[in-house]
Amino acid sequence: MFEKQAEYINRHMSFWNLEKVGRPLIGFTIGAGLDSWSYWQYNNAAQALLNREIVSPEDINPDDFIDDQLKYLELSNQVDDDIIRSALPLASVPWMEAILGCPVYSTEAHMTCRKILDNIDLSKINECKVENEWVKKYFEFIKVYELAFDRKYPVAQSIIRGPSDLACALLGAEDAAIALLTEPENMHQLFNFITEQVSNFLKMNIERLPEFYGGYVIGQYEIWAPEPAIRIQEDFSNLFSPELYDEFLKHCDQKLASITNYTLIHLHSSSLFLIEKFLDINSIRAFQITKDPGIAQLSEMMPSLKKIQDTGKPLIVKGRFDKNDIELIKSNLSLYGLCIQPVVKNFNEANQLITELKSWR
Repeated sequence: MFEKQAEYINRHMSFWNLEKVGRPLIGFTIGAGLDSWSYWQYNNAAQALLNREIVSPEDINPDDFIDDQLKYLELSNQVDDDIIRSALPLASVPWMEAILGCPVYSTEAHMTCRKILDNIDLSKINECKVENEWVKKYFEFIKVYELAFDRKYPVAQSIIRGPSDLACALLGAEDAAIALLTEPENMHQLFNFITEQVSNFLKMNIERLPEFYGGYVIGQYEIWAPEPAIRIQEDFSNLFSPELYDEFLKHCDQKLASITNYTLIHLHSSSLFLIEKFLDINSIRAFQITKDPGIAQLSEMMPSLKKIQDTGKPLIVKGRFDKNDIELIKSNLSLYGLCIQPVVKNFNEANQLITELKSWR
């Protein structure tokens, strides 16, 4: 894929190893709206799935996604940054929720799922097995993309949500929050079951992902690693107090993070009040923090970002940044083990920021 792939890989290893460098890794998400994966709006096959009410595995044909996926990758790679862009199963699909049995439906803008539990009944939840139709569809994407891109682009893990997210999907966020207090034993059983299913899926995924120049790429954040790598997340951890996190989620995240030596956790700014709890999990190798538009200012996030770096963890910061944000990052964060990933609407916006990002004092 790259004439200078060795240079790319060396930069990424410097990121993992917190080596002294002249500037951080830089990676742009081009053509996105408010979120960092709305580039699927440019994929005709993804658009055809919207506003269709219920979406089933039979409605999705991975071959239909190849041409527009390739166009997006080649267009984005015109930016002179450092990331290794990957092809991943359609990120708009709530894959793990669907695997567990939640029906998937689409609106005019996105895909989501409906809850299936009115009470905590594990028998109503599907297990993650190879014969599960959503599991088969996901791995069909992996095989089709592997053949289509043939090492020109890596194939990577799609968005697989974490235990807090899945509990809220299965029960509904309000009922899940209430059950933490009223049915703690049942919630323990639910989290253990969910975590086992996610663990099984991630292990199956690792077995099927093709190598890329002797390693693997973490999808969406596009960081190369020399061994199998996974990304985990806990978007709904913001519903948990520190005490509830310790009781219900910490052991789940420990189990998932220990699957590989290169585990990245994705968190939103709204969960940063728990950052010390996540930092207690040594097997989390790197942190990716998203600056959410309209929710948090970068200045408010900075103490937590510095804590991550002070603990010796590589850090990816992603979101919409202006020049003031870039100056704030330069003034407060170490560039060793740092990756800045601006979300921009177009190439002009990227070019306005890239000079600022590459000139590091």
